[in-house]
Amino acid sequence: MSTYQKANLISVVEAITKGRQMLLLPRIVMVVGLFFFLFPITLILIGVFEGPPFTTNVWLVCTGVTVFCFVVFFYLPYLFWSKRTTRWKLWAFDNVDDVHELKIMATEAHLCPAYGTVMDKLQIQSAEEREQWRNLQDRFNFRSDFKDDPDIPARTAVFYSKLHLTINILFALLFVAIGSVIEYLTIKNDGQASLKIIAALIALVPIFLIFKSVQRMIKKEPEMVLNTQGLFTAQAGFLNWDLIFNEKVTRVYKGKGGVKVTFSFQHPGGIVHIDISDFNISKGRLERLVRVYKGRYSCSA
Repeated sequence: MSTYQKANLISVVEAITKGRQMLLLPRIVMVVGLFFFLFPITLILIGVFEGPPFTTNVWLVCTGVTVFCFVVFFYLPYLFWSKRTTRWKLWAFDNVDDVHELKIMATEAHLCPAYGTVMDKLQIQSAEEREQWRNLQDRFNFRSDFKDDPDIPARTAVFYSKLHLTINILFALLFVAIGSVIEYLTIKNDGQASLKIIAALIALVPIFLIFKSVQRMIKKEPEMVLNTQGLFTAQAGFLNWDLIFNEKVTRVYKGKGGVKVTFSFQHPGGIVHIDISDFNISKGRLERLVRVYKGRYSCSA
């Protein structure tokens, strides 16, 4: 497998920075346009279901307004976003030094959908642009030369985030206070026994969360350690990088429950899943650390 032969390749960070600049305006236009598209449609629907029956002329006006709003406030902003996104991704994937890393970071930054996905197919592109985008996928068959990042230290220790733990403790204390007040008022007013039990649970259950958070806050040992030789985790111990494969960091949205970020990897002993949501490291930072440390290990082997 040979390297991609092109002079003056740029870094992934440069490509991502330019992408954010290029796509800021299209995103703003799309959000504003979506509001002006949905607002009159909502008024029309309210009139249909709540108002008197529409006459033929009113229906014609409503149809005209709907078509106008769709074209001006939805289709044109979407076309603007599609063209600007296509322009950036064709330039970026042709000129960046590491398309593998760019693919991960571009998806993480929501700059462009991955090739072949539903959103990628829904983008408005010319036949020539689609052909160029298809041909650029061949770059993934070339080896990307490893480029070290001098800003990444020889060793990185990952702990629980004290900020996240402090927020958890404050929320828990709030529920302890609420439960205590309800319990006090219930006892004072000789309330129902069931309400006393519920109030006690509201006050007592968060105490476990407080205890657990304090334990994690004062813990001296890191949850993960990454260096040039390998990765240490509480679940699998220390593993050299050549024993770790299929590593990925995934973000799962849990609705009102927030976001869960999981670091997963395989090794000869099985599969490891680590919830890093409360760790003092971001998804993008961990992905970058893994790529750099594995690259350093490969170069030193």
